[in-house]
Amino acid sequence: MRNRTIDIDDRTEDLAERMRDEPVIAADFQRKYELSWMYHENALEGVIYTSQELELGLENQLLADVAVVGAFQEIRNHKNAIDLVRADAKGKRGKVTLKLVKRLYEALGAGLPGRSVAEYRKEIPLHRAYFHDIAAPARISFQLGRLLDFCESAEFRQSHPLHQASRLHHGFMQVYPFTENSGKVARLLANFILLHTGYLPCIIHSIDRQRYYESLRLPEPILRDLMMEAMENGLANAEKFFDLALAARARRTARRDDAA
Repeated sequence: MRNRTIDIDDRTEDLAERMRDEPVIAADFQRKYELSWMYHENALEGVIYTSQELELGLENQLLADVAVVGAFQEIRNHKNAIDLVRADAKGKRGKVTLKLVKRLYEALGAGLPGRSVAEYRKEIPLHRAYFHDIAAPARISFQLGRLLDFCESAEFRQSHPLHQASRLHHGFMQVYPFTENSGKVARLLANFILLHTGYLPCIIHSIDRQRYYESLRLPEPILRDLMMEAMENGLANAEKFFDLALAARARRTARRDDAA
């Protein structure tokens, strides 16, 4: 496990250097990586958007078609929540607080009936996407508070950021405080930790949806392994993106030189 985290750390440092050296390629990569993030996040929840729908949803144009207004509002809300995480991750402490939890939930539900105020669920839903055991409503406040306190402990702070992210993610999903969007909030919180410590966001791909659900019914290291695999895939995609972009630029330069 230690060798695996060291490899992720080394590759993350190499990618950060490439992004500093090649800001234009980096900006293009970040845009496309974020679209992938949004696509797979929604697919994990059973909602599939096409790339065109995501692009249109982010354009902030007035829409006449009532049928797509709600879906596009959710896309924009998701983008706003990601922007919130990115902005807060730049802070010095990177502290996971109840205020951050509620801000993320409310960003995801802004303008949507019954979802714009961060209120804990009052029942255990019979029909839901996730089937692991979750906290009884009367225990949500206590268990969430205990989880957030643990995030301030020396044990948590001294662990590797990848371990921190998976422990917070897994623990939050055991509480499952909100009827809607608890999964999205959990993954945003995990990525808040990763972004704060200089890593790429962890994108769990929709092809691993069932594996992800099962990991929440099992001990936390199972989710950690899945998240680390997702991090490795993200780094591999980034490395390939930069290699292809640099090769294409070299070909364009060679053609211009030949033409001259």
